Amino acid sequence: MGVRSFKEAEYFLTRGAGEVYCGVPQIPNHGIKAENFSGKDEIFKTIDLAKKLGKRALIVANDVFPDKDFKPGIKLLREFVEYGAYGIIIRDLALLDHFKKNGIKTHIALSTLSLCFNSSAIKFFMDRGVRRMVLPQHMSPREAEPIFRLQPELEIEIFCLPIFYETNLNCMCSLFCPCGQEIIPGKAPIPFTCHSELESSLGGKFTMPMPDNVWLLKAFYDFYNMGANYVKAARGPNIEEVIELFHKTVYLTKLLEKGISKELFVIEGERAIQNSQNYGKNYIYNPLTV
Repeated sequence: MGVRSFKEAEYFLTRGAGEVYCGVPQIPNHGIKAENFSGKDEIFKTIDLAKKLGKRALIVANDVFPDKDFKPGIKLLREFVEYGAYGIIIRDLALLDHFKKNGIKTHIALSTLSLCFNSSAIKFFMDRGVRRMVLPQHMSPREAEPIFRLQPELEIEIFCLPIFYETNLNCMCSLFCPCGQEIIPGKAPIPFTCHSELESSLGGKFTMPMPDNVWLLKAFYDFYNMGANYVKAARGPNIEEVIELFHKTVYLTKLLEKGISKELFVIEGERAIQNSQNYGKNYIYNPLTV
């Protein structure tokens, strides 16, 4: 679970989450200020709680480090690792190389924001210390098969696709998206740029395709049965949505653990998510039915 505070970490760690990941503004990460902890003391407190419960706390550093932030960011990351953080989620290759050259040993997870889409690319990162990969949401189980063959040397983490799926590569998309805003009761959110009818370079209007729920449920089912090690829920500024995502993900995962058929999983999964707030999936696009 991605968390923004010790209070959130305590909530999820005491309700079944095996790990939490957290960030601070001083370490570049793919999140708005509201998605970060207040400071390092709160991170220390979260690390202590995770260790007490026999669980894990990771630090998120999943952005490209500007030159001015590199040395202070590295210093703070080392401090968290030495204190007892289980690992670091990264994107920046320069950060990976620094860790390897300076003998900083910790569990390194490659962020989905690294846009690693094939086994050759992940082998490149594994040679530099990566031991876990957060699979891009946009990969199908068939496309991911060569990556799964790298287990057990590589751990694989996935999103709960039926509830959390983004149609755009969010680290590459420059269109306005209000996902990072708090929902203010009684005030309409600013419209997504993507909700506008955009002119296509080929003529006509363009809307991004969206897989339907059946496809997303089947993909989640397949990834579980292929041997995915972790399921991830991202941080978000609207805690009600994140809590709903967590509990529905737990429910879907328990269904998978029971060994039910794909057909039954899809039926029950559709029922479970039909009233979902669709956290991270507030896009209304053309359905992709292939």
